[in-house]
Amino acid sequence: MEKSKRFEAKCLGLNEYGQGLILDNKKTVPVANLLPSERALIANEANGVYRVHRILKASPNRVNPQCGIYERCGGCHLLHMNYSMQLEFKKDYVRECYKNYKINPKIEEIILAEKTTGYRNKMQVAFKYRENKIIYGFYEEGSHRLIPMSECLVQTGIQLQILKEIQSLMTKLRIQPYNEDKRTGIIRFVLIKEGFTSKELMVVIITNSEIFPARSEFLKALLTKFPQITTIIQNVNSRKTSIILGNDERILYGNGYIEDTLLGYKFRITSKSFFQINPEQTEKLYSKVIAMAGFTGTETVIDAYSGVGTIGIILSSHVGRVIAVENNQQAVKAAIANAKLNGVKNVHFVCDDATPFLQEMAKNKEKVDAIIMDPPRSGATEKFLAAIKELKPQKLIYVSCEAATQARDINFLNPDYQIQKMVLVDLFVGTYHVETIALLTRK
Repeated sequence: MEKSKRFEAKCLGLNEYGQGLILDNKKTVPVANLLPSERALIANEANGVYRVHRILKASPNRVNPQCGIYERCGGCHLLHMNYSMQLEFKKDYVRECYKNYKINPKIEEIILAEKTTGYRNKMQVAFKYRENKIIYGFYEEGSHRLIPMSECLVQTGIQLQILKEIQSLMTKLRIQPYNEDKRTGIIRFVLIKEGFTSKELMVVIITNSEIFPARSEFLKALLTKFPQITTIIQNVNSRKTSIILGNDERILYGNGYIEDTLLGYKFRITSKSFFQINPEQTEKLYSKVIAMAGFTGTETVIDAYSGVGTIGIILSSHVGRVIAVENNQQAVKAAIANAKLNGVKNVHFVCDDATPFLQEMAKNKEKVDAIIMDPPRSGATEKFLAAIKELKPQKLIYVSCEAATQARDINFLNPDYQIQKMVLVDLFVGTYHVETIALLTRK
């Protein structure tokens, strides 16, 4: 088929990214913004990407995305589906991941989101010049092309208002955005974090160097417009990299952190600390973890991949003792501070790789009743999973943001551990991501 030629096709199903699947010359190819059973006029563009040119027969599950840059942005993937179909897609995806290992877990429920817009507590955008104007936005999926934006369905109004004001101040004060080709200019990115309960706001200005012209005027104007801003930080990143944050920071206003609460516990959030981006759903997630585990109040529990201590600290009032293991020194430091902030004394924080730590506990025949693990998207290593088998806790609660790696890991744990319950939590509405909680018990 010639490039850019348009042809009619029927959608046969969806892939793991929520893209429609069609046949072109007997080859299955993905097309974004296409639903099962729909017929559409498809364009195969010069770059080899297939796109919907026009829907000829729409699915009853199709809705009109209320976002002007939806098909280019890449931040959301399922806005053309009604919410019921989004949930079914996520359940089907999890089932398919486990089907690959001949495991058929019964999904008890998927905890839906009451808030499907404005749910993110974090926003980061890049700044650039285009046609002699300062623009900001997100990068197009699969490219380094910046898509200008002024509105976003999943961010909050105050975050968007602050960005508009920063753009205006940069123009007014002649503060140049970064040019990555010439490696000139000042502001590369802006990161905003918001406390959903506390309403505290952090603004992080990521600059190309320590030089920040008109800094005093910029700060005064921004704080005059938004006096509710809690802290402003300058982060310096002079490296030629796509990584957003650099190593060096300077607090320009406030304490350099904000605080927010989860299930009544207070947590300190810095520019670099990880904190779940949907606090309302995170509370449901942690509540469900505790309910599924069925602790009696006397257990010794390991919180593996513990990060800044959120799960371990919240869990502390439901068990006898928590051992929180994390290999990132800064995260452990933040976790200790968070425990002190809440007066929690039965959580012991360890800065170590969880695998040798578990192996050593098993070698010493130490007793552990349960392990809660929330690994990165890549999942756990086989050595870590083998260490769980050696330690032999009665319960394992595996929280995952990627069902494919969770299924792989749980298959490795068979037959020693088997799934008793599984619950999904829709933490990222409008995207193909879903959070999965699996309760496993030892045979």
